[in-house]
Amino acid sequence: MIYPNPLNPKKYIVLNTGFTFSEFGGQSNATQVPKLPDYAILDMSVPDSSRPAEGVLLAGFFDDRGK
Repeated sequence: MIYPNPLNPKKYIVLNTGFTFSEFGGQSNATQVPKLPDYAILDMSVPDSSRPAEGVLLAGFFDDRGK
């Protein structure tokens, strides 16, 4: 789901759900676990090739209560 950011209309909020399967996800259900955090704020001005290391401004996991 993509939605305009209510705090900054020039930006968007993107919700992506589901598994982040690796290329080997089909070989065993042991590898079918999320590989990414529950949320992340990315700097889209950082080139794709550098974004995983330099363009992640904030990332983390929700607790059992979704906080």
